[in-house]
Amino acid sequence: MQYGEEHRRTGPEHSDPEEDLTSITADRSGSGSALYAPAEVTGEEAVGTASGLIVRETAADQVPPLPDAEKARRYLDSRGEYAGGQIHFDAGHYQKLVLDVRRREFSFHCDDWRVRRSPNGDDRFPPSAGIWAPFHWLRVADVLFWTIDSHHRVEERPFLTLEEGNAFAREVAPLAEKLLLNLRAVPGTDTYDWSAESAGAGMDIQGACSRHRHRPLGRRPELVDMADAVSVHPRLVQDRWAGLDDRQLDQEAERLNRQGLHQYPAIAEGLGIDSRVHGTSLVGTRAWLYEYRLKAAAGRPMQSAAAFLAAHPGLVTADTTAAELGAVPEAAFSAAEAEEIVLLGNTAYEAHTRREELRKEVLDELAMYAGARVAVEVAAKSYRSAVYARLYRAFAWDDRHSGKPAVSDSDLGELAHMSSHTVAGLRARLEGDVHDASADG
Repeated sequence: MQYGEEHRRTGPEHSDPEEDLTSITADRSGSGSALYAPAEVTGEEAVGTASGLIVRETAADQVPPLPDAEKARRYLDSRGEYAGGQIHFDAGHYQKLVLDVRRREFSFHCDDWRVRRSPNGDDRFPPSAGIWAPFHWLRVADVLFWTIDSHHRVEERPFLTLEEGNAFAREVAPLAEKLLLNLRAVPGTDTYDWSAESAGAGMDIQGACSRHRHRPLGRRPELVDMADAVSVHPRLVQDRWAGLDDRQLDQEAERLNRQGLHQYPAIAEGLGIDSRVHGTSLVGTRAWLYEYRLKAAAGRPMQSAAAFLAAHPGLVTADTTAAELGAVPEAAFSAAEAEEIVLLGNTAYEAHTRREELRKEVLDELAMYAGARVAVEVAAKSYRSAVYARLYRAFAWDDRHSGKPAVSDSDLGELAHMSSHTVAGLRARLEGDVHDASADG
């Protein structure tokens, strides 16, 4: 059985509207194309690709050589004395199937097992954030990958050759296509969420990559779409969801994703499933919540309380008192209503946060101006000393013929930005100090 053919659980509540996907041909190669070429897809590359999925052929220069099984065996037999085989022995499960969600490309990929890298390093491809783990995400990663459980020590599945890897990608492509077709767009964002069908397809790809090559199971009954949960348990819906901002809605989506079926047993009862089964989960929670909020807005624009307060600076300032702060939520709500804007989030919390941010700005400005003042005062003191030093030098000059000052007090005052009276006073004090010093001598 090919992996595009599904072995489904029976039951009318789990019928699959995409059943015809099983007949889609898996041979959709872009022969000779570079792995992850630019996103633009030519018409020739797209020929025969239902819904646009492209299986990229991986070329020989894009993969490292297969690890040498004989060298790995000699390393083991010599108890590590044959060091040349260690890296071959440690090659690990380096082969993967990669799905680029944005480009709709599917391919066989091999990490270069000869290069030691940090498992979470930014220089790795596929990126570590793309690992297949749907029920720990609220967003579908742009690049998903499944590690093929192959190795020297895996008798059921040794490492794949390049030809075998490309053929395997073509064989599994219908599942990748089903995953893409059933992703849920999250309204108001450029992100996706899972559905029971897409999550099931992802699990079937994982099963195909197992050393035991598990047969596909299709949509799992233990994976429940949020819409189905609401249909059998309408009390699950909370009016407050319509007023949550993105951060709060994401938190609520994650809570439902992780705990929903256990927290609300009526859902499992209504659908006739056992909530104690391993892997039971609500899926599509984030997409459903964003859609619910959008419908509740009834066409009116939505704005978070933080953004609304920032756009209306008169509502909260650094000088807003505690009493005035308490009245901000009502004032903000009234202002939003007048503009026909749906206000999202905890306005009281955001108002307090806004005031603290504005007060921090004032304190930061205080520190900045105080530092500038100190710098200016230090510079002024230095310049004052330089001015006086040069005045005193000019005082010592005399006119060779008349014995009068070489530069008049009025001229010195103009140059030093002082009055002639002040310059004359400095000259008199200097001459007095000189006379006193002579008398003391």
